[in-house]
Amino acid sequence: MLKKNLFIVLFCCITGFATAQARNQEADLKAVFIYNFTNYIDWDSSYLSNDFVIGVIGFSPVTASLNEIAKSNKVNNKKIIIRVFDKPGDIESCQILFIPAKLSYSLSSILEKVDKGMLTISEQPGYASKGTAFNFVLINNKLKFEANLKTISSGGLKASSQLLKLAIIIQ
Repeated sequence: MLKKNLFIVLFCCITGFATAQARNQEADLKAVFIYNFTNYIDWDSSYLSNDFVIGVIGFSPVTASLNEIAKSNKVNNKKIIIRVFDKPGDIESCQILFIPAKLSYSLSSILEKVDKGMLTISEQPGYASKGTAFNFVLINNKLKFEANLKTISSGGLKASSQLLKLAIIIQ
């Protein structure tokens, strides 16, 4: 009986560790995607400031990964600044706004705070069709992304054809 209980405890710990590790790997991968998107998106120079700002609304494990990327990388020779906004009303000027899954705010309350020139990236099923520029999806355990061309162009942004070849296009 003791061996059985010990096995159950160890199994739960290992499973929990593996799940946490998979979540961290997914967050790291999403952060790398977000950073790499900067190489394939053209922002009108009027939307750029001295720093390249990536905003995150609410809590996300992607934030820590983005902070690591920001320590040693730049975007067009601009320092990367990561800003966390607690609620939609806090959203300020940034070039990218990451919208994590499972927020207590509606997508529409977030999108109404998005300015022209701000690239929105989300990770909630259906969000690209509801107005974000890019949305991460898992297909066959592989991280992919959807692209809403109308949102990208109406935001005053241009996505390269190389990036769009990799995307699932949402009309």
